Parts: sequence; structure tokens; C-alpha cells
Amino acid sequence: METTRLFLFNVTTVVAAAVAVANLSVQSITARGAAYDYVAPQVAPPVAANLGMADIAAILNETAPNPPYFVAYQLTTTDTHDNLAGAAPLKVVPTDDAQHSFLGVFHNQINSTQFAAYLGYSSDLRVWHTIGQIHSPASQPDLRILPDDSVVYAEEYNPSGRPYVRVQYYGDGGVTGLQALIANPAVVPTEAITLPGTAFAKADGTPEFGRISYSGAMASSTIEITHHYYYLGQRDLEADGTLTSFKSWSSPSDTTVDNLVTNAGGNGKIGDREIFTVGSQVFEVVEAQVNPASGNDYGSWRLFLVNRTAGAIQKLSPALAGGAQSLGNPTVSFVTLPTGVSALVFTCFVFGANNGTTPLGGHIFVYPLEQ
Repeated sequence: METTRLFLFNVTTVVAAAVAVANLSVQSITARGAAYDYVAPQVAPPVAANLGMADIAAILNETAPNPPYFVAYQLTTTDTHDNLAGAAPLKVVPTDDAQHSFLGVFHNQINSTQFAAYLGYSSDLRVWHTIGQIHSPASQPDLRILPDDSVVYAEEYNPSGRPYVRVQYYGDGGVTGLQALIANPAVVPTEAITLPGTAFAKADGTPEFGRISYSGAMASSTIEITHHYYYLGQRDLEADGTLTSFKSWSSPSDTTVDNLVTNAGGNGKIGDREIFTVGSQVFEVVEAQVNPASGNDYGSWRLFLVNRTAGAIQKLSPALAGGAQSLGNPTVSFVTLPTGVSALVFTCFVFGANNGTTPLGGHIFVYPLEQ
């Protein structure tokens, strides 16, 4: 792992990744038996369908007109023994489980060089509880719940100093994959695969799920997984991976996003990102360094909003209390609040450099999409 974000009790690993194509056995992208599309919570509700890029930028900049439902800094979670830990970078996923309305995956440091990925839950997005450790040594987790309540999970897996993308599937057995995972996050997954490293890269990491085609079995699935790779050990760049039938992997470089971000000022490492749809448009939020003094310049990370449909980009400047400017690990989730109102959940990591008086660690901003 090329660099590590070691701030406070929560951490974020910066890894980096890939150019070219890495294969177990490469197949074409084919949606079989089900639509190949984005799934919850990456799809905006109809009430938000007419939002344009400027509207979304205003929400992510935390300057949009509706009063936020919840804003927090240095977000924490407690376990059953009241042990406190950081909850960052937190990815929020709504569920149909009444006792665990919102799941969250995040990571924390377990020794001087390694991390573990955890599962937590909240009933209101305000107070978070740790359920347990999912896997280690691992970081940067992501999770999606499929239509039959099975679960796909991805992480940055780092057993020996060279990070890889790992994917786990929790299937539908005596209890659903979701129920099994909530009951015991360390349960052995139904299927798991550690994906090959990208050619000429010294690390692959920060996986995020994109489009998914699934009709009840991984053997007929297609899963898009974006990630970044540490090309030649020099610069983090983006890749768009596709896992077919849970065995065939291709991961070409995403030069479109790399070029957009670089030309917009992100001339250092280009790292973690989150993709989502609003109406007919596909967006993503990308972290990148702007004019870094070095690869380890933690004060230089900024966020960019990309409209993939229009080929447009805008640098974001979230108005955080305390004036923090260096932010990373963005996530976006669309949820329904306990009040019944649709909302956008934006989370990110506040670095300990160039952060003004903003507390470092996990930040969450929950914005109602309707009054």
C-alpha cells in the first residue's frame, strides 16, 4: 500500500491503481437475465430527476437551500461494549430490515500498518452502532443489497503490502445473505474472489460498485467495479472494471475521467470516487490532488463533480464549518429519511492538513430533496 491516511482513530488508505487490462479470463460485458444498470442507493428518486449539475454541486458544496437533516464531523460509532471508534469513510446503504434501517461500511486501524473493514447500522443516520468486523486486513469497503436480499461487498484487501480488490457475495440460503451478514459480519461469504492486480501497477484499491446485472446467481451476473490503481508506483489513476460470472475480470483504464480531472486541475493522484444517477444523467464525485507538493501531500486533496453523460466537470468546495479544504473518500447515497422524505447522504474524509479548525475524520451531510 503506497500511502496511508493515519489520522485520529479512523483512517483511510490511499491506494492507487491500474492501467491496462488484468484478466482471470476476459469476457465481453454482457447483461444476462437482468438489466445491467445502477442499483440502490445510487439511483436518485423521481423527486430529484430534474436536478442539474449546478443543483447537485450546490448540495455537495452544502450551500443548497433546504435545511439539512443532519450534519456531523468526526463521526463515530459504538459497539455493544460502548467502545468508541471512528466511522469513516462511511458508505450508507438503506435496507428493508426494520431494526437496521441503514447499514454503513467503514474501516479502522487494527495495528501500525493494517486496517479492518466493519459493518455498522443506524435507525436515523445520526447515531451509529458497530455490528462487527467483516474482514481484515482490509479497508475502503463498499456494499450493495440485491433484489433478493443477497449482498455484494468489495474492499481493498492488503494481506502482504500490495493491495488488491476483493469481492464477496453473501447469497440466499436458509436466511438471506443480508440477514446472515447482519447476524454475523464475519460469516464466511457464499463466494469470494481476490481480483488480479493491474498490469504495471503497484496497488489496486478503493473499489466502488457501478452497474450490476443479477438474476439470482453470481454465475450469470455482471458487476461493474470502478477503482484506482498506482501506475508504475508514480500516480494514482482510474479504472473501470467488470466482473463477469464472478470469475472473469477486465479492468481498462478510465482515461476519460483521468483527462477530465487532470484538465480541471487535479494534476496529482486521482483516487477514490462514487458514481450515481440522477434522471437520465450519470454523475460521479472524484477525489484528486491539486498542485501537490508531493505524493504524500494530504493538504492538496480536492473533490470534483463529473457529469459522465455530458462530459463536464466542476471542482467542488464544500462549505464545512472550520474551513477545511482537503477532502477525500466521497460517497453519495439516496435514502428515505425516517420522516418519509427523500434525501441525499454525502460523506467524505476530512484530512488533518489544510483543515482549518474543522475536526479531522468522517464528515456526513444529509440533505432533504424535498421540503
